[in-house]
Amino acid sequence: MARRVSGKITTSQFRRTQKNGDVYVYERTLQYNPEKGYTEQTACRLLGKIPAGGTDMKPTRPGCRSGSTATRKTIGAMDILEWAGRESGIDDDLLASADRGTAQKIMSVARYWTANPGGTIPRMEEWQIDHMLPYEDGISEDMCYDLMASIGKGASVQQGYFSARASRMPSRASVAVDSTTISSYSENLNDARYGYNKAGDGLAAIKVVTLFCTETRQPIAFMRQPGNIPDVISVTNAVKQLDAFGMEKPLVVLDGGFFSEDNILYLMKGNTKFLMRGQMDGKWILPELEKALCELSLPSRTSPNHPGIYGTTVAVMHGFHWIRRRNRGAAAKGEAVTETHRVYLHFFLDCDRQRIDRTAFLQQVQLVKEQLESGIETGQLSRAEQDTAKKYLVIKNTRGGMKISVNDDACIKEMKHYGQFCLVSNSRMDTFEALDSYMLREKTEECYRIDKQYNDALRTRSKGTFALEGRLFCQFVAMGYEQFLYGRIRKMKSMLAVKTKDPVHDASKTLKAEKALLNWLNKMSLAKILDWFDARQETTVDTKFGRRRWQTEIIERDKLFLKYLGVTRD
Repeated sequence: MARRVSGKITTSQFRRTQKNGDVYVYERTLQYNPEKGYTEQTACRLLGKIPAGGTDMKPTRPGCRSGSTATRKTIGAMDILEWAGRESGIDDDLLASADRGTAQKIMSVARYWTANPGGTIPRMEEWQIDHMLPYEDGISEDMCYDLMASIGKGASVQQGYFSARASRMPSRASVAVDSTTISSYSENLNDARYGYNKAGDGLAAIKVVTLFCTETRQPIAFMRQPGNIPDVISVTNAVKQLDAFGMEKPLVVLDGGFFSEDNILYLMKGNTKFLMRGQMDGKWILPELEKALCELSLPSRTSPNHPGIYGTTVAVMHGFHWIRRRNRGAAAKGEAVTETHRVYLHFFLDCDRQRIDRTAFLQQVQLVKEQLESGIETGQLSRAEQDTAKKYLVIKNTRGGMKISVNDDACIKEMKHYGQFCLVSNSRMDTFEALDSYMLREKTEECYRIDKQYNDALRTRSKGTFALEGRLFCQFVAMGYEQFLYGRIRKMKSMLAVKTKDPVHDASKTLKAEKALLNWLNKMSLAKILDWFDARQETTVDTKFGRRRWQTEIIERDKLFLKYLGVTRD
């Protein structure tokens, strides 16, 4: 019986003597080929040579490279994001809060999301091949998930970064507190609960409460909460987090969703300055508004920054009721307690909003009226249209047919408070100073919209709580990049094509170039700007004559944008 073929690969050396006496030593690789039926040579390489008359072998020197090596990287958008991270202090704060490798990974993920609206983590691995990121060794999909899970397991990195961002706030700055919900399909997240979901998609949701600096529009910190926690009790932890940062009693600006007497009393007991949107249907706010209506429409009450808005301030003493939770002295647990505090009610009339709301309301009334006059029966109308007909139309059946008219008294009563709103505060401040502070807070809704659009934050996309916490933190850092760039671009646009009384600047050529840049920026979002500059590449070639490097050329408008933005490349 024939011996079984092992298929083993063997190596051996052999020598060849040259005409000059030198002996070349080779190494060859042998393997049996069953198809051919014999052992064949699969590889051979030169090990060295033995000079004529000698006994020692001299190894062969590595062969010289006859060609060249070259690399090409996309640099346009990455240069802008690198500058933003350095100028805003985001990169320094991350490096101070985590080890260098972890910080660079967080920067890389945040920059990827900023440059790729809606980009998912699996796509990052291919994208980073030709994009320079802070973590130069490259990040795989598994590394990203491990990074997020490690961040979520410990709070030191997050809280260290939050404290660093808070320390960069201007003195006497105000802090906006706002919340959003993120839908989730996961059944493994105990925070994903059914409650009020702002997306309205019927899914369980996670609530994220974020603190913003209204002056810089930079996010300072965030906290994750179960989706069924109401907004009115979320402010408690927000104020505690501000105290942990050592901030000197900033003005806390809150939306109407946080308005409640319990929240107001809690903030007052903590000596926290606050400004929040009041609900006009409150029993104690509406009567005060009725008293101030005559003064609210006076020309002297016009806002200097917003000519279409009138405002006035009223100081009132209001009694806040609460139930005692524990025994104290003669006071028993469960006893109803009333505390009287001074609050300031800032009433405003927005004429533009009043006109828009009135026009929309009267159009709806006229539309229902026309439908009924055309012969459509009341039962064929929608429920909202039926309510409109019942409240604001007078319908009479006469011998000549149905007669329909507008109920003037009901319409006037409905439109009486259109365009009016109230801000409540415990701190004495100018009427329109309070208005400006609150209007800055309204930009936080834009931050959430950008975060969900740009940073893949519409869904949780995390299987575990730790990974979700880390993912939210990376999205939070990306939000910082985006808001910083938005702020700088917004500032640039306000200065373009504006004469400065400088003969060089006010020359027609310069103003023409700035106007062209302004027109271009008005048509571009941040995503489109980064995508536009992402076409710029840098090629590096190493040859035996040295290293050569060149970049893709850009037009004068793009050069002007980078110059005014402040982006420079060493």
